[in-house]
Amino acid sequence: MHLADGGQVVLGEKRPGDSVLPPELEDSLREWGAVASTVALRAGPVEQDLVRRRGRQLAGRVSDVLGRPVEYVDPVTGGIDVVHGPNTGPLAGLPLVAEHRARAESAEPTPWATGLTVAVFFAVLAAVGDIALSRAFGTAFGALWVPANVMVVLGLAPSMWIARRMPFWRWIALGAAVGLGAAWVCLILTALL
Repeated sequence: MHLADGGQVVLGEKRPGDSVLPPELEDSLREWGAVASTVALRAGPVEQDLVRRRGRQLAGRVSDVLGRPVEYVDPVTGGIDVVHGPNTGPLAGLPLVAEHRARAESAEPTPWATGLTVAVFFAVLAAVGDIALSRAFGTAFGALWVPANVMVVLGLAPSMWIARRMPFWRWIALGAAVGLGAAWVCLILTALL
């Protein structure tokens, strides 16, 4: 089993008695080939290791289906391994990509000065925008500014909730949430007075 040009996975010669690969395994091989052809040489060591291990895992599954050992050509190093039987367990020793990103993010210092500056900018922008929109809506339609404002906040809430975990966008989400909260306080105090 090796990776040919264009991400095509070549299984090698067919032998009499070889079973047909299930469609799910063929799809996995195609997907791995497409990823491996782009990642193998251009990505970092973690991604290359992931491609190598996933390829070896798929070679184990092919070996299990065919009932014989399969030669696996590593797309990164070009080394040849003979794979016997299934290797369908977890990719031992390899952190998941999400865990790796989380570790990389936690290893970097948090940019508090830049982040808080961005958050303050978006807090002011959201507060001024919401107050101006609510006042204009209140002038035109009276107390209907309240349900309109609730709909604005409910419409933004899912996006801000998703953005809270993204390195740069979390500051924008924080600023927008604080700004909308401040706008609500100002609007309610203005309405009561």
